[in-house]
Amino acid sequence: MTERHSGTAAIALDGAIDMHCHFGPEPLVELAAKSPHSVDPVEAAREAAEHGMKAIVLKAHEFPSTLAAYLANNAVPEVQSISGICLDHPVGGLNPHAVECALRAGAKVVWLPTLSSQQDAPAKVKAFFGVEEGIRVIDADGELLPDVRTILDLITQYDAVLATGHVSTAEHFAVAREYAARGRVLVTHAMHATTGPRLTIQEVTQLADLGAHIEFAAHTCMGEPSVFTDVVSALRRLDPEKVVLATDYGWTTKVPHPATGLHSYVNALWDEGVDEDDLRVMTCDTPARLLGMN
Repeated sequence: MTERHSGTAAIALDGAIDMHCHFGPEPLVELAAKSPHSVDPVEAAREAAEHGMKAIVLKAHEFPSTLAAYLANNAVPEVQSISGICLDHPVGGLNPHAVECALRAGAKVVWLPTLSSQQDAPAKVKAFFGVEEGIRVIDADGELLPDVRTILDLITQYDAVLATGHVSTAEHFAVAREYAARGRVLVTHAMHATTGPRLTIQEVTQLADLGAHIEFAAHTCMGEPSVFTDVVSALRRLDPEKVVLATDYGWTTKVPHPATGLHSYVNALWDEGVDEDDLRVMTCDTPARLLGMN
């Protein structure tokens, strides 16, 4: 292994896939974040191609990203741009009809509520979408809601991935127990201290034991208030084949561009002693397997 100093030497990530790439414009998000997005979908794809990447998954909070992926694929065919849908208020929340339309149009990832989740502070939900109530995916007894079960069946039918969004810890475990044994579940925003479930190392490990895959995104792992050393500790307890490294970049100019940020993130993990072969599995192999691209 080449001697490494603070991630300054480039690590070869040909074939990498970023499963959490934001893009603009998204007017509501930009208004609430007080920042424009750093890339549009074509720019995100072009920069990914320049870094030798295989694919990006385009994530939007306000609309399905199917058209954005279609246009990016036409403009930058060297990289596969993959679409998805977030089940936030703008698409009707837990809306099986919107999910089926997106899946029919090629979407491969369905995120449970993110900025619209009840887990996020009501003030945040109102700031982004102008509504008072967040969205839950379980009832008072902890059971998945009927529309969620319908959505899970659609995800299975179309061979897609269920991503957990920003839902609570209890909702994460309810989804994993119900679906991880028969479908592909990706726990998103793992280890972030303020967004979503605020999962502990033990909870991340338990979710992986239930069959879920765990996403560690650069934005929600490297900066305050997250503790990067805790992220490294969690990675050392998990099978690399159950882990996805992604960025959650692109939604603001205040953080790196997605493709550049992915490499900086992987370099930082290597600096902390994470094995290079494991980094390739988590950045290339596991995402490809989840997306059916192997």
